[in-house]
Amino acid sequence: MFWRLRTRLTLLYGGLFGLVLACIAAFLYPLVSAEALKSARGQLEATSKAFERIETLQISQLRENARISATDFGFRSAVAMAPSDPVTARTALANLHRRIGADIVYLVLPDGAVVSETTAIGLSRELLDQLMSGEVEQGALVLDRSAYRAVATPVLAPDFIGSLLVGARLDDAQMRSLASLTAIPIEAELLVRKGGDWMLTARSSEKTSGDDASVSADEAIVEDRLIASMDGNDIRLQLSFSMEAALAPMRSLLGILLGTGLVGLAILGIAAWFLARSITRPLAALEAATRRIEDGDYSPVRVESRDEVGRLASSFNMMVNAIEERTRTITYQALHDRETDLPNREHFERTLHEAAVETGHIYVAAIGIDRYSQIRDAIGYHNAAALVTALGGRLRGHDALASPARLSGAILGIAFAARSEAEATLWLGETLRALEMPVEVASQSIDIIAKAGFARLSEPGASGHNAIDRACIALDQVRKSHRKVATFDSEVYGDPVANLSLMGDMLRALARGDIYLAHQPKLNLRTGEFEGTEALVRWPHAERGMIRPDVFVPMAEETGRIRELTEWVLAQAVKDQATLAAAGLPMRVSVNISGRLLGDPWFEQMVDRLAGKGLDALCFEITETAVMNDPERAMTQLRHFADRGIPISIDDYGAGLSSLAYLKMMPARELKIDRGLLAGLAANARDSFLLRSTIDLGHGLGMKVVAEGVEDNATLAILQGLGCDMAQGYLISRPVTLPDLIRFLKSDLPRADLKLRASS
Repeated sequence: MFWRLRTRLTLLYGGLFGLVLACIAAFLYPLVSAEALKSARGQLEATSKAFERIETLQISQLRENARISATDFGFRSAVAMAPSDPVTARTALANLHRRIGADIVYLVLPDGAVVSETTAIGLSRELLDQLMSGEVEQGALVLDRSAYRAVATPVLAPDFIGSLLVGARLDDAQMRSLASLTAIPIEAELLVRKGGDWMLTARSSEKTSGDDASVSADEAIVEDRLIASMDGNDIRLQLSFSMEAALAPMRSLLGILLGTGLVGLAILGIAAWFLARSITRPLAALEAATRRIEDGDYSPVRVESRDEVGRLASSFNMMVNAIEERTRTITYQALHDRETDLPNREHFERTLHEAAVETGHIYVAAIGIDRYSQIRDAIGYHNAAALVTALGGRLRGHDALASPARLSGAILGIAFAARSEAEATLWLGETLRALEMPVEVASQSIDIIAKAGFARLSEPGASGHNAIDRACIALDQVRKSHRKVATFDSEVYGDPVANLSLMGDMLRALARGDIYLAHQPKLNLRTGEFEGTEALVRWPHAERGMIRPDVFVPMAEETGRIRELTEWVLAQAVKDQATLAAAGLPMRVSVNISGRLLGDPWFEQMVDRLAGKGLDALCFEITETAVMNDPERAMTQLRHFADRGIPISIDDYGAGLSSLAYLKMMPARELKIDRGLLAGLAANARDSFLLRSTIDLGHGLGMKVVAEGVEDNATLAILQGLGCDMAQGYLISRPVTLPDLIRFLKSDLPRADLKLRASS
């Protein structure tokens, strides 16, 4: 309502009128308030002076009564007998109490003894010293949380024989009497400072005396007066007048002003409303037309006048036509790829949503063009876009449920119907064969290779967006597995949400000691003795069970957490080697080093830092592929480790494209033959020849040769016959914990059994 123009105009006029009234009130209020406060302060000052006069009169009366009593012969005689006959002195004090109407009567003897008609309330040391010396004092004092006006006079006979102290209580009745002297309802309070805080002892209202009290200057007008004290206590009289009561006369004036203002404001608001309505009615028609545009209705507004509003309506109609044309252009550009004019991913998702309503047997495929970046660099960006456009045209000729879309630079998306995954695979295979026919672009014949991954749209939770994502992931899986067509494999993909937190879990597991090293011993095939172990990381996760190293180690390499993992492994391997040596089993512990660390300055610094802590008793196992990214830096670092006395072992030799050049350059002492070269060794003479050549090659380069993955007696015997130095595998021992390894190595049965197997 408040965003309407007619409402705003009405509020503007009313606001201006209210502002004028507020200015008048703001001008009058301080003047009247100041006068009311000034009058109240005058009343408080007059009351304070009246209290001073009353105090003077009461002190004079008490002093005169005390002086007459002190000169009375009978009273002086009783005082003189007080040391020996205190009963007579108390009787005289009681008669004096009744005669002069005092609230307290004390007799203080020169030796400090205090006599009263009843049990004496303790007097302060300062007051007693003054009374014992015979000094005449007057003022206020505090006894047992009550304040008194008091006078002290010496008793002479004719020498000084004591001091007489008489006083009248300052109580609530006196405060009420004082408050009644004014025409305004003031509050009178008597306050005493005790222990740093002000304590209320008497007041004119019904509040209990003795409570802590202090009137805020923001709540009332306050007049304070200090009262002279005999005993050193701070005593003050506080007179206060409520600000609310002082300003009460203003309320009627403000009420009249407010009532008048409201009546005028209502009249002005009604008049302004009708005036604004006549102005805003044509504008409301334009507003309704604007809302229709929001809903996609671009119908023009009827022009009914030639004034400013009519001209505005004509301009509005011209703008609507331009917006309609621009909207069509923007919508088309938003749903199509600029380079190829093919539908983009947004258009593809919308099409999939519509198709899913009609049938549930829909598959989404992501078709990727291999070597697209090399093709684009060779023929240029413009021709590469023309190539993608031509491929999209070929896909459009197949039985697709939606127009082919460009999902990314080198990936096209297509949707099709199939009764099963086998039928979908067959359909995509035929489509790829047709797609891979040479394409003519800019008078050039271009050959392409395409692969496809697909996912079913009707899977649980597989919306158009999710199906496209799964198809793209399936394409990545196809490329990694070197296949042509494959569907999305959820088991291979795993749980990405859980994997996101895996590295945090790994760091916490390292800190808690949940991760440990398992050891697989290496057997010397010449002596039958165990000469070393390979340390393998094991992680029993509290929720996911045992996590394989090939799951979390690659992720650690991708995220950079391989640094923390490797540093922990090296430190733990040093400890385990020391434990083995202490158990009488000195042997070298081999540790696998990630290719991501080789050549990293941080890794070299970390190794140098641990070098003096037994790191030379370890062996670094490095794969040949680890040095291929930056061979020069990797070789420099490996030579640095070798110079520090850390042996280097070439791991997984024969698993990939082994290079004799890298083999010659690496400063390695050990060559580990991959388990792949041992498969079928006993049945294949060709494999035996390759293995013999590899062993001779390692020996020729001055390296010991270790065969890993030995799992049967025949393989062990062949390795021994071919001159292999050491063997490692399940036949000898599975990876075990350090305590189990120590027990295994100290037992003679395994060693004797292995010798027997090797010789048979």
